[in-house]
Amino acid sequence: MLLTLAVMLLILLLGLVLLLWHARTAFVITLEKGRARTLRGTSPPGFLRGCDEVARMYRLTQGRISGVRTAHGVQLRFSREIPAHVHQPFRNVWTPPTDGGGGGHRAAG
Repeated sequence: MLLTLAVMLLILLLGLVLLLWHARTAFVITLEKGRARTLRGTSPPGFLRGCDEVARMYRLTQGRISGVRTAHGVQLRFSREIPAHVHQPFRNVWTPPTDGGGGGHRAAG
């Protein structure tokens, strides 16, 4: 009885952790055959077009780019299929949202 209750609480806690982890993801963009498309969430339209261009320029056939909400705004995360030297070109076309939705913060003045 006690073991069953402990297992149920553990499963419930694990589900809650996964739910919170999943909620941090603002968007997911997949790269397939050199084309970028939004798989989940809403990515800025200009960023999606920029991802298309970078994927074609570097001849990427597959990969995944995720926008993850952090305390410092939305940060980009890349799958293993995207080489490290290509991360910066993707960051160069990234424009954080200006609607207060967790974009990057820049110093004024």
